[in-house]
Parts: sequence; structure tokens; C-alpha cells
Amino acid sequence: MDTSLADRLDNVLACMEENFLTPADFINHILGSTEHESARNSLTTKAVRICAALYREEHAHSHVTQWAITIVRDMLRTERDLGEFGGDDIGGMMRKEDDVNEEADDEQSGKRQRRAAERNAALLVIRTVVMISICLQTSNSQCNLLQGWLGFFMRSACVPEKVVEVFAHAGLSISLTSIHNAVSSISREISSKIKREVRTLQAGFAYDNFDIQFKAAQPTLEHRGSFVSATSATVIPLYGINDDNVDALRSSAQLWDRDSHNPSPSVLPVMTEWRSFLQLHKNDAYSRQTHPVRLSPHQEAFSWHVHAILVNQVKEFKHFKKELDEPDTVKRIPVHKTNQIPCRAMDIKQSTTDGNVEVLDNLFRQGGIGDPRDSGFDVEHDVDMSEHIMLIHGDLLTKERLDTVRNSQCIEHTPKNRFQYVIFLPGLFHYKMACADAI
Repeated sequence: MDTSLADRLDNVLACMEENFLTPADFINHILGSTEHESARNSLTTKAVRICAALYREEHAHSHVTQWAITIVRDMLRTERDLGEFGGDDIGGMMRKEDDVNEEADDEQSGKRQRRAAERNAALLVIRTVVMISICLQTSNSQCNLLQGWLGFFMRSACVPEKVVEVFAHAGLSISLTSIHNAVSSISREISSKIKREVRTLQAGFAYDNFDIQFKAAQPTLEHRGSFVSATSATVIPLYGINDDNVDALRSSAQLWDRDSHNPSPSVLPVMTEWRSFLQLHKNDAYSRQTHPVRLSPHQEAFSWHVHAILVNQVKEFKHFKKELDEPDTVKRIPVHKTNQIPCRAMDIKQSTTDGNVEVLDNLFRQGGIGDPRDSGFDVEHDVDMSEHIMLIHGDLLTKERLDTVRNSQCIEHTPKNRFQYVIFLPGLFHYKMACADAI
């Protein structure tokens, strides 16, 4: 160091000691002073050099590094806590709800802050993906996965075409022509998939009605909009079909011979009255008592449910919750993921008896199956279903209408026309409704 500079520093430090100031206090007072602007500007303009010099100093290196990390962490936390699309009031989010229990308030505030951080981190990812997708689609029109999704979404949400065109020009959607071509292509693909699955005769159908109200942009007395009652359906591939049980689906004639709807059955009907159902459950594995001093499986299940109600609903029994365990299983059905195939929506009013007949005919045409004696049967491509049963799923009203159809069509000559193939299976929810109504 220059001798003259060292002397000047010694003089300044001696002057600071006489005025009871440390170098750190001296700098802080200059930065906080409003009367020494030139000195403050000299420090602020050379702040980078000062920080760099402190960072190079051996004893100050760790302190400067920790300070920089803390600053960056606080900035990121503030950025993430800005809230969804524009900023939440973090002060409001962090306010205390109960001054008495400060620990609970801090924990709740921490949870809200973490949720806000997770939400905004997800938003940052979404924005990044959108920007990258726009850049990729600009350079290569085939890189349009995100744009295709948004285009399909806007098509399904009936977004005006002008809006779709704006999104397409902005790089956020594919063009209208591409959307229409994609819809047609996917419709053909799904139609082929439906036929391929249904023609195996190892699939069931589930259908229900839905209502759509088409509102007019400018209603008039002559044109107030329209209300459409249509039907949606899906194909459900059957699980567990193999060579040992595949013939069970080819039992339409055998079941019809025992059906109570058959005007001339060759075998005694399987079920003649509701009391016959009681005989089915007397000696099954669920109701049979296997040990003289033990409860039967269904009694054990009832006992477990009583215990569960007491433990979960009565606070005096809460301490027994760890001892409750799970009920014993009887012939547990393995969990299996079923991939359903949506069918084309039908402009048919399913709430009528005739509508259910039309729905089933339409579904069989979509699936490419039918009776060879029908005029619309395609001998080259369609599959004969006259000897097979079809599992049909729906609500209780659908069952009533199909029962009405079978009662009125039982005198027809072909299996398809008398609907002998229908094996109706309500969903679990509707089974519970029927049981509750019976109770």
C-alpha cells in the first residue's frame, strides 16, 4: 500500500475513534444520511466493487456467501407467494385467526404459504411449457401437442370460431381446419375400436340420458333456443373371459327356455316369484355358519359395522380405533382397471320405452353386430349375436323400460326382436337405492 494512502487511512481511523465511530457504523450512517448525498452516491455506485472486495476477503467470504443465499431465497419465496395470476395478499394470507393459539396460527399460515408456493411453482411450469410449445410449433408445425389439446377443448366447449382463429394465430391452438380433420380422424378411429371390441361378443353396454339446452344468442318469439334430450353410451370390455367360461355368454337360448317371459317354456322357469330368491342365500358361503359357536360371515360383517359406527361416531370409543382393523373378506373380487370405449352420442330420447329400443339398435349398429335375418345386417362384416347374451348397464328406470319391452316383445319369432339377449345389471349405486327402498 502507498505510504501516503496508509497515512491518510490512519488519520481517518484516528478521527473516527475520537468520534466513537467504527468503519461499519461510518458506512451505515452515510447510507442513511440525507445530508451527505455525494458520499452516499459514491458508496452506492461502487456497491458491486465493495461486495466483490468483501467476497474476496478470506474472513468475510462465508458471511457474504450466506448473505447472498438468504437474499436469493427471500426473492424466490416472494416470487412464489405472489399468488395465482397476479398476486394474493400474503399479508392477508398470513394473518392470525386466533391470537390465543399462536402456534396453531403459525402452522396454518405455513400450510397456506406452502400451498401458495406449490400452486405458483406449478404455474411457472405451465407457463414454461406453453412458451416452449409456442416456440416449437413456430419452428415445426407438427410439434402441436399442446395446441391440439387446446383446440379440442375449445371445440368441445363451443368456443366461437373467431376466438379459435385468434388462438391459432397466437400459436396456442391448431387451425379450425385441423380441428375438424382431427375430430373426423378420431371419430373413425374410435368407431373401428368399438366394432373391434363389440364383435368379440365379450363386451357390455352402459347408457344413460343427458340433456342439452341450446340457447340462442338473440332470442326471439320464433327462435328461443332448443332443448335436446339425447343418450350417451359406452362399451365395457368384460374381464376374466377365458376358454373355460366363454360358453356362458353363448347361453341366450338356454336362458330363454327358462325365462318367465317365455310364453311356451320348455323348462320350468328359473324364478317364478320373489320368495324363490330367498332360497339362493340360505346355504351360500356368506350366510352359512361353519362353526357352531361362531358367527356366520355375514353376521361377522354386521358386527364389524356396529363396532365401526361406535368407534368412529362416539368419542368415548375413539381409543379403540387402532383395534378395529378391517372386516374379514369372503370371495373378494380382485381389483381390475377397465378401459371403456365411448360410443357416439345418439339423438334419441331414452326416457321412453320406444327410445330404449332405438338406443339398443343404434348401439348394435355401432358395434357391428346383429341378427342375420335383419335387413340391415352386413353378412361380410357384421357378427351374428343371436345365440349370445349382452350385459346392459343402466339405472332403475332403464330396467323398468327394458322389462316393459321384453313383456311386449316376448311373442316375436327372432331372439333379437324379443330382446331375449338382454341381461340387465344395475350399477352398485342403484342396487343400494333399491335395497334402501325395500327396507
